[in-house]
Amino acid sequence: MIRRILLFGLMLIVLTGSALANGDDELLTQLVRGLETPFRPGAGPATAIRDLQAGFVQQAYLGSLDRMEEGFGRVAVKFGDATGDQPPRFFWEYLEPTEQQIISDGHTVWVYLPENSQVLESPLPQANQDGNDDPLIFLTGLGQLSRRFDVAWAQPARDPQGHYRLRLDPRRPTPMIEHLELVVDRAVLQREGRPGPVYPVREAVLFGPNQSRTQIRFVDVVLNRGIDDERFHFIVPDGVEVVKPDQQFSAF
Repeated sequence: MIRRILLFGLMLIVLTGSALANGDDELLTQLVRGLETPFRPGAGPATAIRDLQAGFVQQAYLGSLDRMEEGFGRVAVKFGDATGDQPPRFFWEYLEPTEQQIISDGHTVWVYLPENSQVLESPLPQANQDGNDDPLIFLTGLGQLSRRFDVAWAQPARDPQGHYRLRLDPRRPTPMIEHLELVVDRAVLQREGRPGPVYPVREAVLFGPNQSRTQIRFVDVVLNRGIDDERFHFIVPDGVEVVKPDQQFSAF
């Protein structure tokens, strides 16, 4: 009996995913709109997401080395002001496997490697540029995903918990990102009875060159608590070398 129930549940997931992928364009449009709206200028107080603090768990497969690396850490983001004049800022810190910080004030990004006593300093693509080479676009560019990517249902279109899965292919070719997959919280389409906004992205997978992929899952998400701007500016510690690569930001 238990085996039949499990089999039925698995079939339901597959059939639901097929139905979505085979033509529910209206639902896809609603989902993308619900995902983008909280991060766009002019979003109302009941839906706007101004800042995020969370933990993350990461699995990175290095295709060129055929090796899997796991890590975790914490992240803080300010998504910009209501006018759109202030670019997103972020603080991304790895605690494992090695300590590392990736910090941006919206114009410059610093990648600090304490064990090497080095910080890499690079310009960040601006919001009015395509910005597809930014591997954190799934975090800081959520208000413009449908402009930068062709969005479709992933296969399957739902995960076992019923959350939606999307595939995003860059509209402009980029050496950094072949495509993205996002798991979007089903609560994005369930507004009734919600006390406030919900962070839409539960999980992101970035597929890059040489069959590499980076999977990031967010945990313990806290929204709209306010974050001091000083957190997004890096002060170079004494004895740390500043390196300025010729290319723009390419973390992960």
